[in-house]
Amino acid sequence: MSLSLNPLANPRGTKLTCEVCQKSAFSQCTHCKVTFYCGRDHQAEDWDGIHSKVCTLLAVLRGPKPFLNSEEQRRQYADQRAEKLKKLVNLTSTEARRLLYDGQHRRALPAAQLASRSAVDLYGSGSLNTIPTMVVLGETCIGIELYNQAEQFLSQAKWCVSQAGPMAPSYMVSLINRNMGRLYIAMGDPKQAMTYLAEDVYHSSQEYGTEHIRTSGGYFNMGRAFLLENSMDVAIPLFDQVLSIWHSFLTGNATDSASEVQDEDVSTQTSGSREGSGNRGALILRVLDQELDDAQKAEALFMLKEITATFASSSAPSTPAQLCQCYQSLALLFAIMNQREQATEHCQSAKTLCQDDGGKEQQRLSAVQRTIQNII
Repeated sequence: MSLSLNPLANPRGTKLTCEVCQKSAFSQCTHCKVTFYCGRDHQAEDWDGIHSKVCTLLAVLRGPKPFLNSEEQRRQYADQRAEKLKKLVNLTSTEARRLLYDGQHRRALPAAQLASRSAVDLYGSGSLNTIPTMVVLGETCIGIELYNQAEQFLSQAKWCVSQAGPMAPSYMVSLINRNMGRLYIAMGDPKQAMTYLAEDVYHSSQEYGTEHIRTSGGYFNMGRAFLLENSMDVAIPLFDQVLSIWHSFLTGNATDSASEVQDEDVSTQTSGSREGSGNRGALILRVLDQELDDAQKAEALFMLKEITATFASSSAPSTPAQLCQCYQSLALLFAIMNQREQATEHCQSAKTLCQDDGGKEQQRLSAVQRTIQNII
């Protein structure tokens, strides 16, 4: 619900602006009473994108500052406010990234904007800690084809890194280069994109290692850039690298968790109690779920679905083993995300491709398949 405002009734020197477009505001949220809009459309857009999740938190952060008598009270208040701001930055940036990888770029814009503004409020303009939220805002603009604005935000992030010099963490440099690569892919310039993506992979590998899930996004975007140049023979090995990283991560953790739970079951049975297989599967999925945040799950799903579609196409020189890995990885991801029907469907597709033909790779995949079927 909204409450109408008359800008002429504002206190002198006070200008209330729309949360979404920063133009003059004519209404406010009736719940928190500290968030303003130019009209119903932007209020509905903000509510759907992020405000419904942060309304109460914003009421506290943007409400009147209490009168504090002592320096100790003021220090405690500042510390508590900083903690709430950190919570807001984490919540909004995670939600924005989740929506981005779900393909809902327009809906992600309010969350990305709020994350960026809140980070500046918390850390100050030009701080390295504001870079991740600026990058998310730039990525959002890429998705809705606001390329000039995207370049502006990413260039601002690059400036912050240049000011820090060698102190800038490799993962931040990687983030900026990855999204510059995405920008040039979207603009149809794969050669320029590859320059940035090569830097992305280099810095991400320094921070996490070449086989880490956080580095896989660089390989994936390089593969997309080569596809734009119709270089399928180069794109396929890059996609296979991404698939190998995620398949190892998901199935490896699932197998390890299954072994741990099985050991616990033996101990429980010895003491006279027995846990059902369904409960064991749910526990394994909970362990996997804790390894990834919502944005990472959405990113993995986006990459693996696109890789699966590429490998399944007639023009891609892929093997049944590669497709089997795709379906196994997707089955576990859907199970973690509690999408049981799709998890079962992909598990069945993997089973069809994982029939043991005597080869070592097929034997390995069949063993993994049995673990996945027991979990799902």
